[in-house]
Amino acid sequence: MQVPASIQTSNVSHRAERLGITIRRLLRRGARRKISKMLAEVRAEDVAVMLRAFTPSEQFGLFKILIDENSQAASDVLIELEPETRLGILEQMSTAQVAKLLELAAVDDAVFLLEALPSDLKEQVLEIVDLEERFSEVQARLAYEDDTAGRIMDSEFVALEEDVLVSDAIGRLRQVAHDVDMISYLYVIDRNERLIGVTPLRQLLLAEPGQTLGEIMNASIIKAHTSTDQEEVAQLAARYDLLAIPVVNDDGRLVGIVTIDDIVDVFKDEATEDFFKMAGTSENEILYQDRSFRVAGIRLPWIIFNLGGLLLAGLVMARFEEAFGRVELAVIIAFVPVIMGMAGNVGSQTSTIAVRGLATGRLSLGQGHVQRFLWQQVKVGALLGAICSTLVAVVAFAFGGNPLISLAVGSSLFLSVQLASLNGVLIPVLFQRIGFDPAVASGPLVTTANDVLGVLIYFFLANLLFNVFSF
Repeated sequence: MQVPASIQTSNVSHRAERLGITIRRLLRRGARRKISKMLAEVRAEDVAVMLRAFTPSEQFGLFKILIDENSQAASDVLIELEPETRLGILEQMSTAQVAKLLELAAVDDAVFLLEALPSDLKEQVLEIVDLEERFSEVQARLAYEDDTAGRIMDSEFVALEEDVLVSDAIGRLRQVAHDVDMISYLYVIDRNERLIGVTPLRQLLLAEPGQTLGEIMNASIIKAHTSTDQEEVAQLAARYDLLAIPVVNDDGRLVGIVTIDDIVDVFKDEATEDFFKMAGTSENEILYQDRSFRVAGIRLPWIIFNLGGLLLAGLVMARFEEAFGRVELAVIIAFVPVIMGMAGNVGSQTSTIAVRGLATGRLSLGQGHVQRFLWQQVKVGALLGAICSTLVAVVAFAFGGNPLISLAVGSSLFLSVQLASLNGVLIPVLFQRIGFDPAVASGPLVTTANDVLGVLIYFFLANLLFNVFSF
């Protein structure tokens, strides 16, 4: 019976929480060797989850213990870390330490880690390992375009010529089984190493020992080119229910395979990328979530674009309102869609990040994660609000010529964006805590709450200025 994903995630969180409590006790006692031994015995995936409960300095301290005591375990854990945690640790490591961990990783994992490095550190690491034979294949892999089969393929596979007997092929598999992480298929090649067939292991084991691979192979091959987009590779695997996709070069030679673990990662990455694009932001927001100016810069282009459209809608409304009353009232009414729309856009972006964080476990309830994320979004909201409210205030003054209207519009927009940032975090977290799906429930509520609050704030300030200053 398949265990539901929610139960599996809960079990992982509980294991990680218990491990974190034990590690904290050992840290207070200064028991470095015991910490290293315990972390080495726990699955790398669980250690990665456990590290979320620690501060960035504590995370690096624990990771440094692993580097000093068990480099292989450190390399395995580094691959499983969340992007923002991995980046924070890598930035604190020396070039030699990074190179050491890369030497212990599989080629595809080494490429993955190199791509995660900041550009300056990446260049330094490549200079160190440039002459080492271990990294010749890594550098060759980096020559392929981003997000292609060539970048994510694994060079460890089993391929034999078509005239090899089944009995000999089985013997060969036994010899290399310890060196190849995943063997789902035996690939058949010709004397020029061109891919001509494939044989599932089940078919190989059921065949007669005296048959050749050419007699039992399947010549109808589902394969990818090194330049094939990784999303297309994942779709091929899903369509034909394959555990691996062979990758060939321009000459048809078999150069690697894309395995199921990489295929799952591709689906997850592509879904996350599309998820963030729908909200007008980028997955880099997760990577740089502790850098408010960087996150604000990621969101700002689409916010400014939306602001322009809303201003245009407001000006159209103002033209109609001028026919019904005083010009000042027309100007005030003209900026209603701006206030509502900007609050909705910022709230949608924030809630998207929050819902995705809750779904993937990056934003877990407790351990201060929500508080840190909330404070981060408040800072980002303040930056976006300050920029957009200044622009809108200038437009309002240019359009109406009244500084008090400009003040009302700018202040209302700033407060609305701040409240939208808060709602975008608190509403999904609240629904998660009471047991509702935040992805379904929080979307409409965040939008409605931000619209209502934005209009209330705007008309309250405008009315206050009307009564006090009688403009």
